[in-house]
Amino acid sequence: MSEYPTLEKMGVKSVESIEKYTVRHQGDTDVLKIYYKRPKGSLLSRSKKFSFVRGRRGIPLEAQNSKAFEKMDKISPQLLAALEELKNLDASRKEVDPVDPKEKFLSDLAHMEKVMNQKIEEIRRQINEME
Repeated sequence: MSEYPTLEKMGVKSVESIEKYTVRHQGDTDVLKIYYKRPKGSLLSRSKKFSFVRGRRGIPLEAQNSKAFEKMDKISPQLLAALEELKNLDASRKEVDPVDPKEKFLSDLAHMEKVMNQKIEEIRRQINEME
């Protein structure tokens, strides 16, 4: 049996390639995005996005009107299990490979510069195409 059964059920095959993940709330949906480390020129996707609809349930309010209900969002159990597995994966990696904060900041800065330069070039190209 796999160490990460929820991720496996979601179709995440290369758990060892997971670099990071993010979770955001969008309307009544939670979006989990998993980013992978891929070699340059790889045809495999660099990220995968999973959406989990929040369940709604009504709970009674403790107010004068006992028939009043407050809508409460319920996070998907599958998302909670996936996040737990991702946290365990992160924890096991940090035990093996501690990251120097200075190196991480320099790496993040270099990546941000690359992305910004590409965006600037794209905007310039679009402007030149307008003429």
